[in-house]
Amino acid sequence: MIDRALLNRAWKAVRPAVRWTPLLRSDYLDSELGARIFLKAESLQIGGSFKIRGASFRVSCLWPQQRSRGVVAFSSGNFAQGLALAGRQAGVPVTIVMPRDAPQREIELTQRAGATVVLTDHGDRNREEVASEKAREIADEYP
Repeated sequence: MIDRALLNRAWKAVRPAVRWTPLLRSDYLDSELGARIFLKAESLQIGGSFKIRGASFRVSCLWPQQRSRGVVAFSSGNFAQGLALAGRQAGVPVTIVMPRDAPQREIELTQRAGATVVLTDHGDRNREEVASEKAREIADEYP
């Protein structure tokens, strides 16, 4: 259950890992929707999205044994980079499983952020299903 204590814990864990991003307003949206609309400019965030926030909090929740083993996840974009950056900041090894047909730029940015990238071929199958299976396989092999 999400409560104030959990939100405070998340804020303390995430705060050093992320940058402040501005709230922006749009007169056009305000007039179209009849309200004051605020947009969080998370494209300016480390890793280019809000995903580093959740990744940083999740990494902060790992037990010492889990931290030393590292984490495995599947993603073909922003979460991959967010988790790779969060792991690098916390000294936690990260392996990301990505479909081979993910954009080359996403693969390179994830590797540059410090993750080991494992590519999968999905053929006619759902790419997320194949990547998820591979990520579980890798995690099961961890000591």
